[in-house]
Amino acid sequence: MTLYTLLSIAIGFLGISVMILVHESGHAFAARRCKINVEVLSFGFGPAIKKWKKKDTQYVLRLIPFGGSCKMSGSNDIQYAIDHGLKRIENAQKGSIWAVSPIKRILSYAAGPFANMLFAFFCYAILLSMPVLMGTYENKIVLASDYTKLYPNASYASSKAGLKTGDTVYSIEGVEVFTFDQIQEVLKQNKDKESVVFETDRGSFTVSSENGIYGLLPFQSCTVGHVVKDSPEHKAGLKKGDKILTVNGKTVTNMMDLLEASNTYDHLFFTVLRNDEEVKLDFDSPTGKLNFTLVQKTIKLNGISFPKALITSVRECFKNFNESIQSLFDVILGKEKATEALGGTFSASQSIGMLTTMGFAHGFNSGMHTVLFLLASVSISLAVANLLPIPALDGGLILISLAELICRRTFPPKTYVVLQVIGIIMIFLCIGLIQLAKFL
Repeated sequence: MTLYTLLSIAIGFLGISVMILVHESGHAFAARRCKINVEVLSFGFGPAIKKWKKKDTQYVLRLIPFGGSCKMSGSNDIQYAIDHGLKRIENAQKGSIWAVSPIKRILSYAAGPFANMLFAFFCYAILLSMPVLMGTYENKIVLASDYTKLYPNASYASSKAGLKTGDTVYSIEGVEVFTFDQIQEVLKQNKDKESVVFETDRGSFTVSSENGIYGLLPFQSCTVGHVVKDSPEHKAGLKKGDKILTVNGKTVTNMMDLLEASNTYDHLFFTVLRNDEEVKLDFDSPTGKLNFTLVQKTIKLNGISFPKALITSVRECFKNFNESIQSLFDVILGKEKATEALGGTFSASQSIGMLTTMGFAHGFNSGMHTVLFLLASVSISLAVANLLPIPALDGGLILISLAELICRRTFPPKTYVVLQVIGIIMIFLCIGLIQLAKFL
C-alpha cells in the first residue's frame, strides 16, 4: 500500500471520526437536557491517552482517532432487574435513562442523527457562501453514440443530424453558448420542442430530440492536470502538462477516448507530447481506473449571501437525506448493489481522503469545498444508517421507546437484552452480506 493511499485513508478516517464525535455529542447534549447523566463521552478507540472529568461526565481521548461513544447512566439497571428477578425495571436512580419518560429517551436517541443533519446543514451553508474556482467545459461536444462500450444505450439523435465529436457549438435556437453547461441549459429550456437548430464551426444542423435526449457529452482535451502520487501512472513517469496523443496505438482526442481505452486494456501504452518531444510510457491498469485528472477550464463563482445559503442548505440536506433513504430501498429491492450503496467505512474513508487531497492539490478553496461537501454528504448518510429500525441502532431504540409510550410501561428486562442481541446479529449479518456481495 502506497504512502499516498495510507495518507488518504488516514484523512478519511479522521473525517468520519469527526462526524461520529458530532453524533455522540448530540446524544450527550440531549441526554443532559433530559436530566439523564452522561457517564462517559469518549473520542477514538484503543488505550486512553487522556482523561478528565467535568461535573458527572468523564471525557476520554483514546489513542486511535476513529469512532467514539456516549455512555448514559442506566446500563446497569437492566442487569440489576434480571439478577433480582424483577418483571420491570424499577427504582431506577435519578439520572438513569430508565428514570425518565419514553419521550425523553426518544429525544436522546434521536439527537445523534439530528446532530449529524445539523452538522451537514452548516457544512452546506459555509460551502455555498464561499467563492470557488469551478471546473467547466468548453462549448465543444462529444457524441455518446461514438462510445458504445461506455454508453451502450446512448441516443443517436445528434449523430443522425450530422453532428460530430469535436464540433464547437456557437448557438442553439439563436442563443449563444460558450460552455457545455450553457449547452445543457439551453437544451433544457427547449425540451418540449421536437427539434432544435445547432450553429457550429461546421455549419447549421437541425437535431430532433429523442424524448428530450440528444446524446451529448462534454469534450475535455487530453492534457494532464494532476497525477496521483505513487499511482501506476506516476511511477511510469506521467507528469502534469503532458498531452496524451495515443493510447495503445490509437489516437485520442478527449477524455472519453481515455476512458474507453482504460476499460478495454489491462496494460496501457501512452505516447505523450512533453516539451515538443514525444515520450513513451506504459503501466498496468487492471481496474480500468485512471489515477490522474485532465486540465479543465475554470470559472470563478462568488458564493451566495450567508442568509440565502442557510435556506439553500436546508433544501440540500433534505434532498441528500431522501436520496440516501432511496438508495437503501434500492438495495433492499435489488435495484442497486449493496457494495455500491454501502461500501463500508474503509472504502468511504479512502474516497474521502483521496478526493480531499486531490481537491487541495487544485487550491485551498477547492480543497475546502471538497471537504465540506464530502463531510456533509457522509454525515447525512451516517444519520440515515443510524435511523434504521434495528434494535442496536438509534432507529430501533426509538421504536422500542415508542412502543413503551403506547403501552405506558417498560418491557421485561430480558426483552431488552434479546432485542440488543438481535440488533447486533443483524448488523454483523448486513456487514457479512456486503462483503459477500463483493465476490459475487
